[in-house]
Amino acid sequence: MLDFFRKTKPKKEGTSYNVLIIPTGLRSQIYLDPVNQTVYVNQRLQRSADVLDWISNARRHPQLECLKVEWEPISEVTARIQNAHETGSHPDANDGEDTEVRDEALSLLREGAENSVSDIHLHRKERHTEVQFRINGSLVVAHELTNDHADRLLRAMYTMATSRDSAYSDLSFQDAAIAGDILKGTGLANVRIVKGPCLPVSEGGKFMVIRLQYVKSGGNRRNQPQQQTAFRTPRKPEGKLKLLEYGFTQSQIDRILNIAVSPSGVLICTGPTGSGKTTLLYEIALHKARTQPERRLVEIAQPAEYPMHWGIQLDISNALTSEEAGREFRARLRTALRMDPDDLSIAEMRDSEVALTTFDSAQTGHFVMSTLHVDDPFDYPLRFQNMDFERLSFRTTCNASIVRGVVAQRLLPVLCKHCALPWTVSDERLPRRTCEAVPTWGDDLSAVRKKGPGCSHCFGTGISGRTTVAEVVETDERLMSDFVNHGVAIARHRFRARPDSDPSMVETAMGRVFQGLVDPFAVTATVDRIRTREAVMSERLSGASLS
Repeated sequence: MLDFFRKTKPKKEGTSYNVLIIPTGLRSQIYLDPVNQTVYVNQRLQRSADVLDWISNARRHPQLECLKVEWEPISEVTARIQNAHETGSHPDANDGEDTEVRDEALSLLREGAENSVSDIHLHRKERHTEVQFRINGSLVVAHELTNDHADRLLRAMYTMATSRDSAYSDLSFQDAAIAGDILKGTGLANVRIVKGPCLPVSEGGKFMVIRLQYVKSGGNRRNQPQQQTAFRTPRKPEGKLKLLEYGFTQSQIDRILNIAVSPSGVLICTGPTGSGKTTLLYEIALHKARTQPERRLVEIAQPAEYPMHWGIQLDISNALTSEEAGREFRARLRTALRMDPDDLSIAEMRDSEVALTTFDSAQTGHFVMSTLHVDDPFDYPLRFQNMDFERLSFRTTCNASIVRGVVAQRLLPVLCKHCALPWTVSDERLPRRTCEAVPTWGDDLSAVRKKGPGCSHCFGTGISGRTTVAEVVETDERLMSDFVNHGVAIARHRFRARPDSDPSMVETAMGRVFQGLVDPFAVTATVDRIRTREAVMSERLSGASLS
């Protein structure tokens, strides 16, 4: 039977009483009002064995024999919890404020100072909490705590702050600072704290980043640590890079990874909704976590599509309108920059403020990945300029030390090889000029296929999957100078005329057409109109003549 009760000493000495404990995994799902003998529970958990077991045990409490249960939407439950934390009325509000835990919090700060740590990261995950130290620019794991223990430690660290926003709240982003006599003997002059919820919120996900500022600048290794800590590198996520399976060429993968290894700057992924941009960002983040586990990733998403247990994910899925989402994005990005990140993943640069903050982040030593809704990779400066003509002019956005690369991509349906039909130049779905242009891209027209009627292998759809066609642009000073001095069109032509430039999406797509993988109609419907190969190559030559 679960132990839901704990002996607690009240302020009046010599007495004790039983306190009902909400299990760690349910604290964001349940609010207990002992005064009115009512418990408010997420209505989606009406059949949860853990919840029903907890309620049954709660009713054994001598003061809760008449406990009432109200099943409510999770939004209403979390609102009650947040309000209770802010008013200090939550049954567990003082859990972490006892002397023992406060001493432990100070001991952690002292341990960090003795090891010349610049930042301490506490990341509460589903099953445990990691305490990480940033030493000499790299993150190492110093301790692993149970989540119940970590909850008390987090609250104690915040509540002993000499300057803080308000009462501790699990569901709020909050800043605090510790200074003065409480830090005496630690070698620290000031401690800055930023904390808040992160995914998975339903499992109590939260973070706290503690910035240590020493009495003497540049760290303060006063003597050998009183207790030697065995540090280890953060665990690497398993798996392998899947971009080749998704349809990226090896050359494109090499270009993307060359961009991603940059210590700072912005990687922009462009394309319409549903073109695989988020998947690409995830694969890059996953690869970096495997190859550079000592770096901290913070993701801002709406909502987060892939769990990233190695990073911290800030979700803004509760925003109801685009205006609210924009405000939440900006607020979360400002919070993320105070979280000692190395890498940032931003779901979308949706407005000028997010874009400007992204560029500022890149200039201050962060590597940022984000998406932008624009068709052609070379049109990204125009998109920013339309957001804010003055602050996002070409001179701001066309800087090779800031924008490291642009990836444009589309997802094309792959034909079922069992029922695909031969394609002919009399295809009624396409204009005559387009039909005449298709044969110019290959020698064997008999290899070209179109969507078939469907069969048992493709469940009657005629399609067996999707493949990516992309164009990867590694920026440099020459390209950016062309943007500023000559405009988008000339910059595009000159760049594509280079012998080492990546083929355009149409060129890659037509290669898939002559492999029998993609219907020519899908190319025109998803990527761009099909022109003759001679016309495309002539355009490249004309670009070379502009150099």
